[in-house]
Amino acid sequence: MRRLWSCAMVCTLMIIGCTKKYYPGNTPFSIYRPIAEDDVRKLEKGASTTETVIRLFGEPERNNISNLGERFVYGYLGDTLTVLFDNNSILSSFIYRPAFFEPVEGYTDNNRKKINTRKIEKIQVYNTTRYDLEKWFGKASKKEQNSNRIRYTFYRKNGTLVVYVLNNFEERVLNYHFTPS
Repeated sequence: MRRLWSCAMVCTLMIIGCTKKYYPGNTPFSIYRPIAEDDVRKLEKGASTTETVIRLFGEPERNNISNLGERFVYGYLGDTLTVLFDNNSILSSFIYRPAFFEPVEGYTDNNRKKINTRKIEKIQVYNTTRYDLEKWFGKASKKEQNSNRIRYTFYRKNGTLVVYVLNNFEERVLNYHFTPS
């Protein structure tokens, strides 16, 4: 019995040692790029070209061509951007629809604390989880969610940290930014 248990333990350790490290390239959300609102504001009707749009947002997920021109469609976890071009490949119109986040909860007890900026440098996209964030920064001041993402906002004495995570059981960090006060 002891020998069987020891053999099972060795096999388990070998399996754990040989498992692949989490690789975000194998996940669907790594295919898409976030749509930055600052980049959307750079679009100019009648001036921007298809090359400009591709430089800002990458290749479109969908591309339709009609007698009126070409249409690029971009999407990222609830955000959508539709860009229409005329027959000369000049931007004729666009519409950006950011995802709507519903407030879920808030926690103000940590607002008077400071964020340790060295811990911000420890955040790794796709590898850091919400649980790591709570260990480092305490509970978030504000939690908002939509069907694809959760946005955690940490208001602190020395600045604001906004973190987007996947809305699933893992809650892995998708992106973040810190604004010093």
